[in-house]
Amino acid sequence: MSPLRESFLLPCLFLTVGLLGGLRIGPEVRLEPPPLVTLVLAMLLISALVRSGTIRPDRLMNQQRTPLENLSGLVLLLALFGASAQIFNLVTPSDGLLHLLVSVFFFVQLLTTLTAVRDRPSMLRSLAVLFGCAFVLRFVALEALYSPGRGLMKRVMTAIMEGITLGALDYSPVGTITGYVAFLALGLYLVGLLLVGSETPSSDRSGLPAVRERSGALVASGVILLMIAGCSSNNSERMPTASPTADTFVSPAERDRALASAIVWSAPDVPLREAVLGNNPPEAGALGAGHAISCRFVPNEASGTTPKFYCELPDGEVVKVKYGRNNPELAAEVAATRLLAALGFGADTMVRVTAVHCYGCPPYPFQALRCYTRTGSTICLAGSGNYDRSVFFEPAVIERRLEGARIESFKNQGWAWYELDRIDPARGGSPRHHVDALRLMASILAHWDNKSENQRLICAASAAACQSSLTAPVALMQDLGATFGPTKLDLTNWRRMNVWQDPRACRVSMKHLPYQGATFPEVQISEEGRRFLLTLLEQLSPIQMRELFAGSGATSYDAVAGESRDPGAWSEAFFDKVRQVREAGPCPTESALQRSQAASQ
Repeated sequence: MSPLRESFLLPCLFLTVGLLGGLRIGPEVRLEPPPLVTLVLAMLLISALVRSGTIRPDRLMNQQRTPLENLSGLVLLLALFGASAQIFNLVTPSDGLLHLLVSVFFFVQLLTTLTAVRDRPSMLRSLAVLFGCAFVLRFVALEALYSPGRGLMKRVMTAIMEGITLGALDYSPVGTITGYVAFLALGLYLVGLLLVGSETPSSDRSGLPAVRERSGALVASGVILLMIAGCSSNNSERMPTASPTADTFVSPAERDRALASAIVWSAPDVPLREAVLGNNPPEAGALGAGHAISCRFVPNEASGTTPKFYCELPDGEVVKVKYGRNNPELAAEVAATRLLAALGFGADTMVRVTAVHCYGCPPYPFQALRCYTRTGSTICLAGSGNYDRSVFFEPAVIERRLEGARIESFKNQGWAWYELDRIDPARGGSPRHHVDALRLMASILAHWDNKSENQRLICAASAAACQSSLTAPVALMQDLGATFGPTKLDLTNWRRMNVWQDPRACRVSMKHLPYQGATFPEVQISEEGRRFLLTLLEQLSPIQMRELFAGSGATSYDAVAGESRDPGAWSEAFFDKVRQVREAGPCPTESALQRSQAASQ
């Protein structure tokens, strides 16, 4: 959840619901405070919301958050509690036997919901039905039945009910306008529940921002703008400005030619048996795992969902900083990139550091950069530019991209896994068994978040040089945080996940993973590809793999517990997958697969 939504949008929304829930507009306008029974019902509702995962108090208040952040979370929870109490006050008749009956009904229904409903979608549907029925009962049925100027049929029906209940079943109409207010309040309350439990989305699979995040950001940005205009210090003269990177694109035909000549594997500089996987790579230089670094905030664009920002090191290098104590993507990406690089596949360099002191950073840099990326307004960067003050992030990972110009026809084009069939050895590209080894490694890692922008086609020199065949393009995986799962860094599920869909036919598939495989189609691995990867994997030792998982932070980040804290357990799970590769097959040969592909075309 973004800070703007947590601190401003949702508290204001729930306070509005609390006000509307007590508003009664009839011959006179009055505010009704919530009776004690609605406080009890609100407590039960909050308990059900927590149990179903609709709200997560541990994310709003915990020891990793600053006191101000915890205060913000507390305010949001109190506002939600007050709004819940007023919603029950709104849809419950105010007195008499009807008040008692409806209150008992809500009490029993909430106890049932607390016991039975354990997931967020079901909880929201249950509440929508519950409050919808209560709204219809009070503001449609009872208001119509007890409204002034009742006809003969209405009088007969009310007389019968009053007679049966000895006059205890009575109701005082509150007026049509109150019904409209109640409808608005219920709608706002349900929208608030949708927003309070949702993660901050970046984009859907087509790259379009989520609609509800846009609307929330606009409202919250307006509140922030008013606050900045009234009470913020004037740091605008000192605020840094982004220097946007000039994207150089090639034509689709040129990009296709580059992909056809791409390589996916080259012999590693360090022999596999000598690779040290537990420490930062030698090229990390002074950025050691036991050090904290200092840098200056740079407001470049930020995308994705992992908290990140850009920072300038003292030597002038601008690096990407990824942070978050409860973020499994940090350790997963470190482990995956180190393993791929050691095997000889292209990979970025991920450097673990104990902490980052970011001078000039806003308090929430990732959210500020997302706002800046979408709007281009420097208002989003309020709080940045003061280089006498630093914001502290720990732990953190420094990302250094594999050098090379992107080869793409449009921004963040990347490449899809189904495009790997276009790589042609006759045009300088990798042979089929190298490509199959890469596919098999993606299956081992469970690289399910494999949308095109999470792979990259680069040229070590420049796009123009690659086009003239002076330097072969490189196709590599990037953004490997959603690995060792599903979903992310989950030992139990990773251990259970088979490498092969069909080990006898040597088929791999990701249809059982999130996104149903995304860009990774079901594919048959060649015998040469299986043996090639197996030759590489069998050179790794259990000690190296234990050091990899321990050194990457996979066994020590805050959210991991139990067996997952044992690097030996991760190592055993890895070598079980090596066993699966060894025992599969025999697979079809490259020539057999080529003949089969030609026949199908």
